[in-house]
Amino acid sequence: MRFPTPSVLLLLSLGLLGACGSAGGALFDDGRESYVQENALSGKDSVHVMEGRIYRGMPIDHALAALGPPAGQDTTTADGETRVEYMYRSRPNAFDPGNVPRAYVYAEEQTVTDWTGLDRIPRFDAYYEGGM
Repeated sequence: MRFPTPSVLLLLSLGLLGACGSAGGALFDDGRESYVQENALSGKDSVHVMEGRIYRGMPIDHALAALGPPAGQDTTTADGETRVEYMYRSRPNAFDPGNVPRAYVYAEEQTVTDWTGLDRIPRFDAYYEGGM
């Protein structure tokens, strides 16, 4: 019985790794990269979306792409101004299941105006720009 040569095995291994790498990228894509490409974002907004960051004045659609879908949304209107509050929450913790931190992102006229509590949610422990 004849066994394949080491070079043939090496080529097969590299081919399998390449296939896994390209499939893995699509499999684990959280949608940020495709959002940036589909909306032709460049510069500041593309960097923020890809890094999961937001800033005041950012279009809310870009912020939602950066942070992911919210757990809830509430809309209020006062003095002709519509304010939307997007709520994010952490997953329950096995050590303290009743303590589920919440964070809020606020938008007016389709623009991020403020946020609170993003630093209390582990997946949002990144940097958030304060005043731009």
